[in-house]
Amino acid sequence: MKKRNSSAIPDTERFADRGVALEDLATHFVVHCPKCQGKAQINPTKEPASKADFRLICPDCFHVESPGHWYGAATAHVSVKCRECYQPLSRSAPWNGIWKKLAMHCTHCGDNCEYEASISYGYFHESRMTDPIFGLPLWLQKDFRGELLWAYNYDHLEMLREYITAKLRERGIDPRNTIRKNSSMVSRLPMFIKKASLREELLKLIATMK
Repeated sequence: MKKRNSSAIPDTERFADRGVALEDLATHFVVHCPKCQGKAQINPTKEPASKADFRLICPDCFHVESPGHWYGAATAHVSVKCRECYQPLSRSAPWNGIWKKLAMHCTHCGDNCEYEASISYGYFHESRMTDPIFGLPLWLQKDFRGELLWAYNYDHLEMLREYITAKLRERGIDPRNTIRKNSSMVSRLPMFIKKASLREELLKLIATMK
């Protein structure tokens, strides 16, 4: 087999994985507005930002919202001992973003009581990827051959485009000592994005998304 001459490949067709993790790309988000379904932006109000330091702004309907209400998938969990007989109790239920207690019935002693629940958030809701601040559907996502191509924002989408375009994909080349081998965004991409045979179709799809 003839060895590929990497020096003959133009820089525009190379991609060097610098170990950028998915969370490094989660600096801002383009989503569907919860009021008008138009294209809204979620941007940090200060740096560095925690989840509370973001704000949603919709240029179409002028809706502005701060974090507090969760629109996406979430589950409430309770695992306690009955307040009367101390028997273990456990229950999980979908969370609607409002209440934070679950009604529990003890089959051992018959006691009924509400207990504080812990909430776990899901970032995939109704077959769509959502942002981690409000749980709103991402604007940049398209179905592709039974898979889902998605991006938090246009910077994220551009990085995907550069990766898909590249005919030579290098891991940790520039600079070598920054690569996070198993936590970089590139290392965790689904296989359909990595297939050279799907390159042209994916690039056309990304062009429509941009």
